[in-house]
Amino acid sequence: MADTRVRREQAAGRIAWRKTYSDGGRRKRMAVLRWLARRLGANALLAPIPLSPEAACRTEQRMIRRLAALGARVPQILEAGERHLLLSDLGPTLSALCRAESDPGERERLLRQGLGAILRLHAKGGYLSQAFARNLTLEGNDVGFIDLEEDPAEVMPLAAAQARDLLFYAHSTARFLADRPGAHARMMAEALAGASEAVRTEVTLVARRLRWLAPVSRLLGGRAGEVALALDSLHRASA
Repeated sequence: MADTRVRREQAAGRIAWRKTYSDGGRRKRMAVLRWLARRLGANALLAPIPLSPEAACRTEQRMIRRLAALGARVPQILEAGERHLLLSDLGPTLSALCRAESDPGERERLLRQGLGAILRLHAKGGYLSQAFARNLTLEGNDVGFIDLEEDPAEVMPLAAAQARDLLFYAHSTARFLADRPGAHARMMAEALAGASEAVRTEVTLVARRLRWLAPVSRLLGGRAGEVALALDSLHRASA
């Protein structure tokens, strides 16, 4: 699977990001994850096919153009090579904004903005690469999508790719509302209520089959504890 390195630059007096793709390996780990997803019967958890640096670069360009055609806010491609792209800046990431925000009510508002943008994209038939909070940007009321070097639809149907977005978003955002009990589960429940039946089925299946991980993750704390928060939230949201 390709690794990426991102460096900040100036282009025509504006901030830009040079993204370089290299061979990162991890093929055995991806194969194990795909085997596990198939054993669970969870299409939304299928790991992506390992890509060469050149293929990852082409995939990101294709995903950017596809999302732009759907009206999504994505980076402009300022320069493209076989293993690099120069991309325009879309502002701070959602995760950075939430980490800097002390008011839990404001954090919830920010997270709802990001989730709303994902749901609007889904309504148009779109999906993301990895819908983590670090891969969404927020500038004013404009939500953007970055880091698009994977195409989940290469290994799963559309409903699973969209369910994957909601699963990744839940995983990466639950910790930001840990001090606001029930808020994250309510937010995800509202999102599922507006999703297609196929997407709800995929999310519910994953939440049910991974439920056993929550108590184990809680005991481990740290990042594992964040997994427990997300699983608990998804379980309540999909009930």
